[in-house]
Amino acid sequence: MKYKYVARDTGGRRVSGVMDAPNPRVVAKELREQGLYPLNVAPKRPGLDIPIPFLNRVPMKQVALFTRQVASMIGAGIPLPSALATVTEQLKNKNLRQVLQEVREMVEGGEKFSEALSKYPKVFDRLFISMVEAGEATGNLDIMLNRYFTYMEKVLALRRKVVTAMVYPTVVLSLAIGIVAFLLIKIVPTFTALFKEAGVELPALTLFIINLSNFLQKHFVYIFWALVAFVVLFRLSLRNDNVRRVYDRVRLRIFIIGPLLRKVAVARFSRTLATMVKSGIPILDALDIIAKTSGNKVIEEAVLKSRVEVARGESLSKTLKEMGVFPSMLIEMMAAGEQTGALDEMMDKVADFFEDEVDAAVAALTSVLEPFMLIFLGGFIGTIVIALYLPIFKMAATIK
Repeated sequence: MKYKYVARDTGGRRVSGVMDAPNPRVVAKELREQGLYPLNVAPKRPGLDIPIPFLNRVPMKQVALFTRQVASMIGAGIPLPSALATVTEQLKNKNLRQVLQEVREMVEGGEKFSEALSKYPKVFDRLFISMVEAGEATGNLDIMLNRYFTYMEKVLALRRKVVTAMVYPTVVLSLAIGIVAFLLIKIVPTFTALFKEAGVELPALTLFIINLSNFLQKHFVYIFWALVAFVVLFRLSLRNDNVRRVYDRVRLRIFIIGPLLRKVAVARFSRTLATMVKSGIPILDALDIIAKTSGNKVIEEAVLKSRVEVARGESLSKTLKEMGVFPSMLIEMMAAGEQTGALDEMMDKVADFFEDEVDAAVAALTSVLEPFMLIFLGGFIGTIVIALYLPIFKMAATIK
């Protein structure tokens, strides 16, 4: 079997490569005989080397399910390698199954569970690894894994609410574009030929629709690929910090949608901070992890700036208040938690409150967008229909 390895030579330089061996222990032994210190040895899995994101994607729901199963087995007294082997066999996601097979082999080879997990940052986030490290240090790995599962349940529920809010307008908008494109490309040309044979003078609205139809028929392919190129370039441009900062700031200011996204961000921030404080993770490490997993550049920068001030001895609530990003309720509850030593409880309450606020915002968004989207769809289609029938009415009047 082929194994990928990363090692360090006597000069401290990192070296990597691939070696054929029956198991990782043999690879480590041969590396030591060559004067190298092995840092990581893992089976080479071709499937995981494919550089296509959606092929290697592991859903968060699958990671959460794996966490719960392993926690239950460890709590029942089953050794970690055996628990990993049992859970791995039951997994349906082949990418997660391959990752966990490698993790199990590393654990059986003497490596810490947290160190093995850290080799796969695209599957296991920093919060998960930090909580596993805390569980290993305290001997409460099952408790920490259950706590992470509870946290993930809340995060996934929050994400489903946002997705639900976005599905309806997306479907209606896509339907409207599809119907309008079909009318312009397939139906309007039929009427155009009819009007040409009749020789009737066309109203301005009808001429506009006919010209638009002709333009789409001639340039549809170019328009399609131009839109694809725009989407790809836009996604690539978001990798630039300055572009991402502007984009995230604009998103937070969009009518109706902006407040919803802000509430989601505050709920996630509060829940993550509560979970990490409850797990005994140092506040500076917690803030660093929260910033990197916030998903919004504006919030990330605010948290990182607060972290610098907290490291100098300032209270977290005071520094966040100066940033002007988070709502006053969160700041006041955080200050109360810092004073009473119950920061985790206060942050859990804030998270619960804003998750309820997200529910209300989603309901409001749906109620506002539903009539708007129907008017939007009906307006487009109605305009085309009126434009096509105006000349027909004129022809009928002429005949009479």
